[in-house]
Amino acid sequence: MAGARIRVAVIGLGNVACTLLQGIAFYRSLNGKRGLWHEKVGNYSIDDVEIVGVFDIDARKVGRSVHDVLKEFGYGNNISMDAYRDLRVSAGMMVDEPPEHWSMDIARIDRDGFTEALKGCMADVALNLISSSLDGSSLAYAEASLRAGVSFVNATPSILQSNDGLRVAFRDKGLLMVGDDLMSQFGGTVFHKGILQLLHRRGMAVNSSYQLDVGGSSDTRNTMREEVRARKRVIKTSSINAELPYEFGITAGTTEYTEFLKDERVSYYWFYAEGFMGSPVRIDVMMRSSDGANACNVLLDVIRAVKYARDRNSPELEEVISAYGFKSPPKVMSVVDAQQRFEEMFIVKA
Repeated sequence: MAGARIRVAVIGLGNVACTLLQGIAFYRSLNGKRGLWHEKVGNYSIDDVEIVGVFDIDARKVGRSVHDVLKEFGYGNNISMDAYRDLRVSAGMMVDEPPEHWSMDIARIDRDGFTEALKGCMADVALNLISSSLDGSSLAYAEASLRAGVSFVNATPSILQSNDGLRVAFRDKGLLMVGDDLMSQFGGTVFHKGILQLLHRRGMAVNSSYQLDVGGSSDTRNTMREEVRARKRVIKTSSINAELPYEFGITAGTTEYTEFLKDERVSYYWFYAEGFMGSPVRIDVMMRSSDGANACNVLLDVIRAVKYARDRNSPELEEVISAYGFKSPPKVMSVVDAQQRFEEMFIVKA
């Protein structure tokens, strides 16, 4: 019901999760909401979002106060993190083989143990923010959330939406499973889509485009595994292709990991379109942005929309939420149509 808290369990205390927790504390300390995309979603404000559980497999984090982990890893500067002093990081699941470049000690819990831990924190929504390439673990988290009676948000590229049996099982319990692969507020994919939409709406015939991304996050490093990079390229390309009513030449994907960029991502774009009498238009542009900050407005919108849909006993609204917030939803829409439908259903007008 509107006005209640939204109890969120965060799975994977990496860069995006740390930024999300920092952002919740940041906006609670302000009277204004500058930078917050939608102040209310389904009657819920950011003040209604409560982090009740945090799970990770990094032994350096497990068992420690979330407050201390955020401080040690460089988050929360000049922002009070007192709300997280009594919240401890619990061990998560790891059913995949760790990537070769991982050197950390792993602390893990089995499926039954995680399910009970999730029940214990009485979460409404489980937010999956683990590293790319851990497909078995993402599936295990979704299945555990189902058993615990918790709606599931899959921000990773692991493909869960094509698992019709799993989606139906969530709906049958009045729960939502939304995803896959988070589309940032103003990241590489949505920027690419926006330029294509503008060209198309202005009557230009798009011939070809490409997008090449370079990043410095640990998730970008995991993406460098060839099978992961290839799959993400397919997801991005398919998502971007949906913007136009005809086929055109396109390549989109992450090309390199560069450690010194840290949380930042640099995206390079090239577009070729034709207008009157075949007159060419070429666009060559670069954008630099923060992966963590770019994700958080969309995550907060999705979390609140999921809870609102469950309040209304309307799990079928997952299709609109997924199309709005993710690159690989079960029902693909253009970025403009998806945002319009989401705002019609969930955004409270002042």
